Amino acid sequence: MQFFAVLSHPILLTCLTCMVYTVTIPVVLTSFFSLCLCADENSGKVIFMYKQQFPNLFKPLKIKHLTFKNRIISAPNMLFHTVDGRPTQYYITYLEHKARGGAALVTLGEVAVCDGGNHTPWTKWTRDNLPLYAEMAAAIHEHGALASVELTHGGQKARTEFNTIPVKGPAETVSMTGEKIPAMTPEDMAHIAEAYADAAEYWYGAGFDTILIHAAHGWIFNQFLSPFTNTRTDEYGGSFENRMRFPLMILKRIRDRVGPGKVVMLRLSGSERVPNGYTVEDIIHFLTIAQEYVDAAEISVDGLTDMMASTYRPLGLNTDLSEAIKNSGKVTIPIFSIGSIIYPAQAEEIVASGKADGVSMSRALIADPFLPKKAMDGRVNEIIPCLRCLNCTDSDNLTRHFVCSVNPYIGREARIGFSDEIGKANVSKKVLIAGGGPAGMQAAITAALRGHEVILCEKTGSLGGMLRFTESDSLKHDLRRYKEYLVERVNSLNIRVLLNTAINDSLTEELRPDAIITASGATPIVPEIKGIEQAFPATDIYFNPEHIKGSDIVIIGGGLVGVEAGLHLRNTGKNVTVLEMQNEYAPDSKMVYKFGLIRKVSELDLNVITGALCTEVFDGGVRYTKDGKAYSVSGDTVLYAAGMKSNDKPYFELYDKAPFVYQAGDCKKVGKVDGAVHSGHFAAMDIGML
Repeated sequence: MQFFAVLSHPILLTCLTCMVYTVTIPVVLTSFFSLCLCADENSGKVIFMYKQQFPNLFKPLKIKHLTFKNRIISAPNMLFHTVDGRPTQYYITYLEHKARGGAALVTLGEVAVCDGGNHTPWTKWTRDNLPLYAEMAAAIHEHGALASVELTHGGQKARTEFNTIPVKGPAETVSMTGEKIPAMTPEDMAHIAEAYADAAEYWYGAGFDTILIHAAHGWIFNQFLSPFTNTRTDEYGGSFENRMRFPLMILKRIRDRVGPGKVVMLRLSGSERVPNGYTVEDIIHFLTIAQEYVDAAEISVDGLTDMMASTYRPLGLNTDLSEAIKNSGKVTIPIFSIGSIIYPAQAEEIVASGKADGVSMSRALIADPFLPKKAMDGRVNEIIPCLRCLNCTDSDNLTRHFVCSVNPYIGREARIGFSDEIGKANVSKKVLIAGGGPAGMQAAITAALRGHEVILCEKTGSLGGMLRFTESDSLKHDLRRYKEYLVERVNSLNIRVLLNTAINDSLTEELRPDAIITASGATPIVPEIKGIEQAFPATDIYFNPEHIKGSDIVIIGGGLVGVEAGLHLRNTGKNVTVLEMQNEYAPDSKMVYKFGLIRKVSELDLNVITGALCTEVFDGGVRYTKDGKAYSVSGDTVLYAAGMKSNDKPYFELYDKAPFVYQAGDCKKVGKVDGAVHSGHFAAMDIGML
């Protein structure tokens, strides 16, 4: 094999393997390959050898007749892009996007095996839909990936609105909505086991390479395995041996139907992680038997705040479970780990250390489906980091589009195409951007990649905007990494950055831009409370820390900003009281992220008082009323987090200074990271379209 590369200031390092040299060479402008210069023993000639940065992560894996080209699985997501049970073109191209990004296996998610088991809108795997699913498998195969489908049954958690027959569970119970759920009979169980076998046969027939049996996250397998939900007194309840009888029946029925040659995978919760729940030792015992029927297992965990972990939870929080299974000496099938695995180096360590044979990634490949290719290509700094903000999971997929905070394109591939390269603009323009926050930086990155001449002006001495708070926040590590990613991308591209520079008439007259994007952010709203001049905005915690005095802090406003500011202060040893006038705190956070927030509030013992109407800030505290009674709370420092208002003044000052002037980020509409990133990106995309 010959290597052709243009050498540009190569860096020579000693190679520990051959003791000659390793040279990092820029190849085709953007890619960096690690090449080892070694001497051939016979000829003495120096030869080039490619050195993979993540050799264990990109080592192929053979399972029966299937070859996984690397150790990265694209996990199933609840996308729900179906119409009357038929997958839309959005759904097909969404999965193709994942395959094109380099994952070894791509999984279609949330396919119920039968009526009565739907906890999401039914993906109808009927004969007339077979060509659509065959096209889906083919689209995945076109990019060298394997196609998988996740088969589920909701059991007692199935939702009546998505089913035409009664919902049943392991034992009689009452649903969260107050519905009576009867217990399954042995005949019901036999029917469900047969439905799993029917579904497996269908999906293999549609061209899918493997099936993933969802035996985790509280669905029917978990409901039978768990002593909390399985309170039966017959042969399917009681001891763990009895509780795993029905799950094993399903797996055996599948294997009997599809034969020994097909690859069957299993997603398991490795532990319930609660007292008296099933343990990893129980799961090891289950797998020693189940591996007769399945060929690989993906290990997750039960509990919403762990299986869908927020930024407040550790990275790779389930690898202890996959490691215990691997080290048991009893389970011989390949084991994959899933759960907050978002960086290539992290995944490499998991595989290299033997904690798992591979990793399954969900949100990381939503944030950047091209993570595998970029990692393999040495372009790690170009990987868009996942925030673990759970915006994707908290998207109400039944009423609005699937949303990722940092990836404006995800789920929209059928409309806008897909590639890890943004296409060049039809006409190159000079673009002036006001504001170096997330909206301004994303606009600058997109505009530069489109081939425009970009000048980014930031009135302060550093880039980051409001995200600069992460530099001193003790908990927002994921968001800090994203801020650093944006800054690194800006600095790596052909973008002229002018710090300590506000855009004014003289600057626009000098530069004469073709387009201006104003991304001037927002400013804190000052609540109308007596004595509020004695308080400071919560942003001062990070940007004016000299205002934070003493150890007792009161925060007026228990929205997401106020609560998260309180968590940071509490984490640094302060005594914090948050006062929220509504009856719940952080009402602006969505369901899954809210659960993680509640858990962190409890862990740090943050004092949040709801239903508290603040009436006065005085020297040494705050007075408020609750349930018609007057109270006060003392504080060395009083802060307020009453929301933000758009700083749109620069837009109205600049609206006529260029042919095209756009708003982006909070100066257009106050929101979160997704609003800033998406608006900045699409504003830049519209420049030079004609």
